[in-house]
Amino acid sequence: MPTPDELATAGLRTTVNSTCRGAALDLGATVTSWQPRGQRDVLFVSREALVGIDDEVHGGIPICAPWFGRGRDDVDVPRPHGLVRWVPWRLVEDTTSDAATTLVWECSGDEVAHLPGADAYPSDIWFRHEAQFGETLHLSFTTGSPSTSFVLDEAFHCYFAVSHISDVVIDGLAGTRYRDYTDGAAWHDADDVLRIHGHTDRIYDAPGNVTITDDDRIIALTPGDAASTIVWNPGPDGARSLTGWAGEEWTQMVCVEVGNVQHRAVTVPAGGSHTLSLDVAVRPLG
Repeated sequence: MPTPDELATAGLRTTVNSTCRGAALDLGATVTSWQPRGQRDVLFVSREALVGIDDEVHGGIPICAPWFGRGRDDVDVPRPHGLVRWVPWRLVEDTTSDAATTLVWECSGDEVAHLPGADAYPSDIWFRHEAQFGETLHLSFTTGSPSTSFVLDEAFHCYFAVSHISDVVIDGLAGTRYRDYTDGAAWHDADDVLRIHGHTDRIYDAPGNVTITDDDRIIALTPGDAASTIVWNPGPDGARSLTGWAGEEWTQMVCVEVGNVQHRAVTVPAGGSHTLSLDVAVRPLG
């Protein structure tokens, strides 16, 4: 795990209230923990996670924007998953009531201008992220530009902790189609439910609610203004090749992400903005 000094440098924020414990980093405005009262943590973070400025944090809920993955089919990008996860954000609000804690961060175009790929987006682009830790975890990511319209790919890259991947059932994707990036990005029709048996990398045209059933609990995702659901697990071979990841941990997590990516990317008008939101809830099984 990252050392206390490394976490401090990454801007670790922790919170405790009557409903949950939570944690986040200023680096990427990345939520790293949400543990409802009486539950184990809902989020997974690799025990070998790296949290430096140039590191991809494997765990929690990084934000991918203004592009996702390796970009859209017709766009070349210099590194995966955008600009905002690679820089510290400014915390502008930190409020706690008895039942909830709200953290709000902001990031400007100037703060990402040095990164490769930033010149493809308006220089006055701005980002705002709100995370509310309570009985549910509420996330709200907003971006815009006062002067220029732009195409936005975005996602909450959620890593969820599970007892064992073989016990997991993902529901809510039936009746949709997906691109399978383990099969040359070919399109397929979704099964009624999804079980993970190894390397999985799919983008679903699925704007609705999704549930993740583990051996003892159900994690429920309710997105807002999202048209894509991404399901990812590195499998054993991929896990061994990742930096900042313990190889056997692929059985302890699943990424179920929500956003607007590939042909579902959104156009943000000049002077306007777009907000992606997500509510995460957990309840016992049975």
